[in-house]
Amino acid sequence: MSLFVAIASLCVLCNGSCDGGPTCKPYVVPAGTDLMNPAVSFKNDVLPVFVQSCTFTSCHGSMTANNGVYLGEHMGATSSATVIANLMKPTQDLVTMPFITPGNPGESFLMHKMDGDQCTLDMKCTNGTCQTSMPQGDPILPVANRDIVRRWIAQGAKDN
Repeated sequence: MSLFVAIASLCVLCNGSCDGGPTCKPYVVPAGTDLMNPAVSFKNDVLPVFVQSCTFTSCHGSMTANNGVYLGEHMGATSSATVIANLMKPTQDLVTMPFITPGNPGESFLMHKMDGDQCTLDMKCTNGTCQTSMPQGDPILPVANRDIVRRWIAQGAKDN
């Protein structure tokens, strides 16, 4: 293997950051985390996380939102059925994985984006990159907020 190929391979693992920055590592749900309890409601638990962090008009708060991902209106009335239907479609960055795979957070592109480990999928993504973590330009959400969404997915991603 040439030195150039070795460095290029390393850059892919580092998500393009070969300046000594952190490497891309998959997020691992801590041992003992029960994704089936407590029960999570989309309307009462998940939607508030989206509204607080994702539904600005510059992000995912309009039907013409980034990458076609609509997560509701910021502090407005939102149809949960519309948001959930939107999340069940394939992503533009990784057409082999939907945003949400009911029952399987690890196969849900949204969780990879929220956990900040979407770079582990870069080689499968369009143009060799799965873009940035969400919320874009801000630190990833606290584990407690991400686990609300993770539990909802693990519990079947129901419209409840």
